[in-house]
Formats: sequence, C-alpha cells, structure tokens
Amino acid sequence: PYTSGRAAASAAPPAARPVAGVYVRGIWVRKPLIEGAIMAFWSKLNVSSRDRNDVDAEECADATLAVLRDAARSEAGKAALRRLLAPLQGKKAGSSASGGGSWLLRTPRFTNRLLEAHRPFFLGALGVPAGALFASRRTTESGDPFLKWAAAFLARRGAPLLPLEPGASKALFSEASEDELQERCVKELLAELKKAPAARTDAQQAAAKLLAFVGAESRSLRLHFSALVAVPFAHGAHVFMPATALDRGLLLRLLATLQKRLGRFDDKCVHATQAFFETLPAHGGLSLPQLDAALSRAKQVGVESRAFERRLEVGGGGGAAAAPAA
Repeated sequence: PYTSGRAAASAAPPAARPVAGVYVRGIWVRKPLIEGAIMAFWSKLNVSSRDRNDVDAEECADATLAVLRDAARSEAGKAALRRLLAPLQGKKAGSSASGGGSWLLRTPRFTNRLLEAHRPFFLGALGVPAGALFASRRTTESGDPFLKWAAAFLARRGAPLLPLEPGASKALFSEASEDELQERCVKELLAELKKAPAARTDAQQAAAKLLAFVGAESRSLRLHFSALVAVPFAHGAHVFMPATALDRGLLLRLLATLQKRLGRFDDKCVHATQAFFETLPAHGGLSLPQLDAALSRAKQVGVESRAFERRLEVGGGGGAAAAPAA
C-alpha cells in the first residue's frame, strides 16, 4: 500500500549509535578505558594480544594525551578541557578529584596514569602557573614560625603559592614541604639582595666571627641579613637572618639555626651557647669586643669540657663521691 514519505520516515528504526569502546582505525577493539567514552584513534595506536582484541594501556594513554594536546591548541578546546578537568582542583571547583560530572574523569585508574605521567601539561591546562607551590590552611595557619612566615612572605611577593583545596587530586596537587618553601624563599630573597645589597653591619661581622668559631662545614655557608626575613632559616649553602641589631638573642638564634642546618649536636655550638649566657647581657646591644670575649670564654668551656671527659674516662672524678664502706 501507498505510504507517505513522512509516515515512512516515522516508521523507520532509529539510527544505531556507536558503542562505547576503544576504536582503532574505525574498528571496535575493546571496552573503553574511560567509562562510557568512545575512544577512537586513527593513528598513534595499534592493537595488541594474539587475538588482536586489546591495546597496550601505556600506548593508549599516550594516544589519549595526543588528542587532548590537539584539543588544547584552540581557545575553544582549551576552555572545554579546563571545564572537564576542573573537578581535579577540589571543592572550590564544585566537585572533587573523583570526577564529579566530568566524563573525562570517570575512571580514576586511567586518569591517574595520565596525570602522573604528564603532570605539567594538566597543570597548564588548568591555568596553574609554572613552578607553583600549593599550601593548605594547615600551612598558612600553621603554628610553626617559619611555615607561617614563608607562606605570608611568598604570598606578598606574588610568588606562585596557591591554596590547596580539600578533595584536590593528589596526583596533581601536593602540600609544599618545608624544604620546597625554603628553596622558593631563598630564590626570592637572593633576587631582592641582588637588586639592593645589604650594607655590612656589626651583626654581620659578629655572625661571620661565630661561623668561623664553629668551623668545619659552617665555614662554607653564606650568611645573609635581610629586613624581609622574620624567622631565621638555612637552606643549602645559605643562612638567612633578620636584619636586627646585634644582641644576645640574635646570636642564640643564629646558633640554633646552625645546629639545625648541620643536622647534628655540635660541641662548639653548645660551648658558645653556655659562654653567651655566662658573659653577655640578656638585653641591650653588644659590641664586637664583647663578642670576642664571649668566644674566648667558649674556647675555655671547650677545654674544661674535654678535661672533665678525660677524668671520667680514667675514673678520676666528675661523679659523686663513693660511699664509705660499712
């Protein structure tokens, strides 16, 4: 019987939709590595296994990255990719690193393989500046004096220190360590000192004398005083101190910083600490001759300490007197 064109069209079966899976040169090979996705590759990927019904996971990850890189070449593609990756930034982005509503992130195992192997690309796709560090409230509100100062200092300097949101991808975003913060602070401080070298002060001369007294590895350290530094710290060959007047407190803080940098219990630091408490005033400024006298006393403390240790070794004293025989 005659059927109108409109009726025939309505009676036609719906067009078949492609099945989710990995396609190589138009041929379905296996289930998708991203849940529900159609992953079609015309190059950069070959089938594997004896039955030619699989693909190498690493090669598939590389081919997927090539597709994402191509997408990021255009502004529209870059914006779309950033929206798909936004849940990786955590709750601030309105979701979590598990993927939320992003089809690209539905399979964490495959996603993490991509993120770990190509971290700089994905950070760039999210608009994160190169070399950025990440700090959570645990760091920015830390009770540790250095961590608290470093976070505030880098933020004021405009250095790339970004907030670490709850739920952010651990493969992309990790809390900056104290060592990383120190390294970034050193970079910023050295750049500032290069523009405006600090004038030589009594505090600097005193610190140089103290480094020479401690000797050994401390002789190779480079000491810097800066008004930008609120908390003494050492990193690599550099020691940074606040640009304050020379007093006993400054010398004791420098000794503590040296001890931490050396990573061991140094006898000379201990001797100097005792001498400073014995000979230097607790408050008020110091002169270089006063420091010289204190260092002379520190040397004497060292002599006394070694003599005491020798007496102990030969049993000649240092302990309590023996109780009389009954």
